[in-house]
Amino acid sequence: MKNFVIALLASLLLVPAIPAQAAVPAFAGKDMAFVAIPVAHLRAEPAHSSEMVSQALLGTPVCVTDTIGEWLAVTLPDNYTGYINTSSLVAASQQDFAEWKASPRVLVTVPSTVDVLDDTIRGKKLTYLMNGTVVRGDASPGSGYFSIILPGGVAGFIPADAAERFGESFSQYTDTNLVLATASLAIGAPYLWGGTTLLAPDCSGLVRRAYFAAGLLLPRDASQQALVGIQIPLERQDLWKRGDLLFFTNDSGKITHVAIYDRNGRYIHSSGKVFNASVNPEDALFIPRKVALVVRVAGCEDTPGIVRLTSHPWYF
Repeated sequence: MKNFVIALLASLLLVPAIPAQAAVPAFAGKDMAFVAIPVAHLRAEPAHSSEMVSQALLGTPVCVTDTIGEWLAVTLPDNYTGYINTSSLVAASQQDFAEWKASPRVLVTVPSTVDVLDDTIRGKKLTYLMNGTVVRGDASPGSGYFSIILPGGVAGFIPADAAERFGESFSQYTDTNLVLATASLAIGAPYLWGGTTLLAPDCSGLVRRAYFAAGLLLPRDASQQALVGIQIPLERQDLWKRGDLLFFTNDSGKITHVAIYDRNGRYIHSSGKVFNASVNPEDALFIPRKVALVVRVAGCEDTPGIVRLTSHPWYF
């Protein structure tokens, strides 16, 4: 009976929240929690009608700083703050959090989503995971699957070719080829204000997701990303390198857009949708948008605003 109750409680973590007077978990100040749904929306204010300012994938650790009804004031690993509905999170004790950091984990690398199955034979879908999701788990020998544990303790399986061991592709020198390859997975995806997934990112969300794949955590917004790294001369396009960030301004000179430089004047960005464009007028991909600032991230790891995931106290 005891095992049945535990299994039932764990399964309820996967059931969508009931908007009415749903039970609110007891979170004390500065508790840790994990995102428990495929992607949680971070709101500017504690209301579903409030602006979505960012997103956090399943398994993302967050710090809970306050409770307002069915909403939690949280801080994300990049220090971005806002409100997430309680139905999207599961509380983590200090022991839970310590075990998560010490455990083997996997990083989902599929272009879009992968289903989590309850077994490897005739598996029933439990939920799904997006590119960039980090969860506890390791290879299940001889099965062709990763055995994973979702926030809240539910066990499941994902195909081994859908993920890799967390940190496996990280290196001392940031792999900008991996950054561009990850961003390219989102080609054709619609733009979404506040979006940080490859299914629908905003401009800075695309940058963050691409660099996360290479093991770096960057600031959330384009205006914040413009303050990190080192500046490369605008007039020296010959010095621009793959992975450099190109920034654009509005009429008042405020930075409002960011792109990832590729090569030969071309870049990838999210503006209406994710697509390739060029700064060169003679290029068929040219769009009349003037670059205002060029910033290099690779080589500036562990400088202000550029954090290696392996150095982040919430991950390791």
